[in-house]
Amino acid sequence: MSGGPQIESPHVIVVGGGLAGLAAAAALAESRCRVTLLEARRRCGGRAASYEDPVGGGLVDACQHVAMGCCTNFLDLCRRAGLDDALRRDRTLWFIGPEGDRSRCTPSRVLPAPLHLAPLLFGMRHFSVGEKLALGRGMLRLARYRPAEGAETATALEWLRLIGQPERVIRLFWQPVIESALGESIDLVGVGAARKVAVDGFLAHRDAADLIVPTEPLGRLFGDRLVGWLEGAGVVVESGMTVTEIERATDGRVAAVRCGTESIPCDAVVLAVPWKAAGRLVPDVVPDVAEQLAGSPITAVHLWFDCDVIDVPHAVLVGRVSQWVFRGEPGSGTHGHCQVVISASRGLMQGDRQKLVDQVVAELREVFPAARNATLRDAKVVTDPTAVLSVRPGVDAQRPAATTHVPNLFLAGDWTATGWPSTMEGAIRSGRIAAVAAGRYLGLTVPAVVPELPKNPLVRLITAG
Repeated sequence: MSGGPQIESPHVIVVGGGLAGLAAAAALAESRCRVTLLEARRRCGGRAASYEDPVGGGLVDACQHVAMGCCTNFLDLCRRAGLDDALRRDRTLWFIGPEGDRSRCTPSRVLPAPLHLAPLLFGMRHFSVGEKLALGRGMLRLARYRPAEGAETATALEWLRLIGQPERVIRLFWQPVIESALGESIDLVGVGAARKVAVDGFLAHRDAADLIVPTEPLGRLFGDRLVGWLEGAGVVVESGMTVTEIERATDGRVAAVRCGTESIPCDAVVLAVPWKAAGRLVPDVVPDVAEQLAGSPITAVHLWFDCDVIDVPHAVLVGRVSQWVFRGEPGSGTHGHCQVVISASRGLMQGDRQKLVDQVVAELREVFPAARNATLRDAKVVTDPTAVLSVRPGVDAQRPAATTHVPNLFLAGDWTATGWPSTMEGAIRSGRIAAVAAGRYLGLTVPAVVPELPKNPLVRLITAG
């Protein structure tokens, strides 16, 4: 028997079961606290969700999610949870030009960063030698970009034109790459966000631009397997629990979380919900953020043909309405399925879904021979109007920190201040940052955020500004 009184572990409630909340719970589970995760929906995963294939009966992701080799916290979480067997690392990026010419672009494994990008940048067959050189110069200029006096006002498009990037290079490289990576139109995103893509996503490390593609449906990967791992680590996960109030004590600290008539006491709360939901629950903590932040829509066009029509795992379709196309995973039970993802899709085809499907099908038949005689069996258009945070000039100054003026209330979500755009990596980083802050408040040790990929001396010299 113990010789002294038993001290109960502190209780942390994580509100929200998206990637930010799941990451926060995972980090807190490695400390000495009790963790309860509350999710309003039936399944966890947030926007990384799946639905039933209407043709083949398998699970299909609402919208294709991919990470990159630079996403160190995403990869670390998947490794810790034993999910890395369901991730495929693709080193080759396929670009299909306006005339249908294909470019197989693979960074070098021999040359040091950033010289490893030479085969990728100069392998694009739809560019002339002069355009390739201009693209290389633009990449280096962007790497050295610093906003004047700390104030960013220019958009990526304005800045690229200012430094003399050819319009064709902008339209056929910068636009599809930046819009796909950031989920927002090139004429709206800030230059700093575009620089993040160029440096951390391409220049920084030989592995940075690798595409990390889930080979299992996201609903199974995160909603089932990651949740199961968390429960095995002692986290209590309760779905279908809508939080209606964050209850405060007389000293202003959080005392409990209310779900309808049920009040759940706690020692700290990590609020990992979208910014509008956070503003409704704690208007004194995020009173202005909900007005100053904006979302950007992403549309996924799901197509089911009577045979597989895409002969590469994925491809960037430049100069078209379609931006990225992803082939259905072999063995997934989704025969003949492919998905076209279009970022910054506000006003797309004036909202005419059938017209959009017709356009996308015509573009696929133009560039993939197998699609020309294939029969389209079904189509579904899925649009999330606020899929990502719109990273416009100056938005980082509006993104709140994990800590708040309420000592035991912490914010998480890809909309908070993480130093990253609104991505899976940004969401997971936010969860870890909030968990570390909560642990510090409770006097517990929580695993730190995983640092970014190391930069060699040449990269540090180039990006020094």
